[in-house]
Amino acid sequence: MKSWNIEPDANPPGAASLRSTPTLSRPASASPFSTPQEPRLNEAALSAMARARQAFFAGLGRIDAQPLAPPRHPVFAGGPIWPALRQAWRVIHRPDTTLVFSDGLSDPFDPFDPDNPFGVAGSRVAAPGLGLEIYAEARGRLDDVATSWLFDLVHQVSQNAVVHGRFLSLLREHGAISLQMAMSGLPDGWLSAGGLATVLVGVPAGSVPARFSTPHGPVSAVALTLVPASSRLAMESEEGGFIGQVRTLAERLGRLQEGHVNDPARVWGGFA
Repeated sequence: MKSWNIEPDANPPGAASLRSTPTLSRPASASPFSTPQEPRLNEAALSAMARARQAFFAGLGRIDAQPLAPPRHPVFAGGPIWPALRQAWRVIHRPDTTLVFSDGLSDPFDPFDPDNPFGVAGSRVAAPGLGLEIYAEARGRLDDVATSWLFDLVHQVSQNAVVHGRFLSLLREHGAISLQMAMSGLPDGWLSAGGLATVLVGVPAGSVPARFSTPHGPVSAVALTLVPASSRLAMESEEGGFIGQVRTLAERLGRLQEGHVNDPARVWGGFA
């Protein structure tokens, strides 16, 4: 996994940090599909959640038939464990844009698993996993989404949302957060002198619903929006610096018709 960080420890009011938040871990041996007490409970819950996600995705555009998935499951390579072990990403085509959506962060945890952080062990309550799915939308078409910066962006943030475990709570508390991470494939102007991309997490999107309903509770759809290096640098000199303006920036972008849409071919420097 490439390096990244939520910014930074010394935050003014309204800015966010992940570093003081404990990481949740789950043993790879926990079965997401059945339990001795109720062999079919999670199978039914997983199927219901998958149908709800696919219905939501279908309402956004044309879905590629095959999901994107890691060639080797991270569970067997020391990677983060998703709520039901299954992890994938869906590519959705719209008339002028392409979306990549995580597909599995909202899978229910095993309700009999004592490490289930959102329900009481043995209660037979299947909560919607981390309560979110993460996505990014890009202008135009991409030749190979699986090797693109767009998939890299969503893949990295999805995995680190799992590592953190309480990503949705952090967003609810702060409205939006920013992070920096190493990325490849972006044009000049989008990376800092140190080669890091700045990402806003949680910009409101007018063309993508903020949440969708499932049999096990609502799930938030969380947008990722890249910030040009020049725009970040300009904001650093303003009161509160860049970190102090994250929520305001996300709200201002959210008021634009397509403020959440990523377009690396055009380095924006202001607001319409």
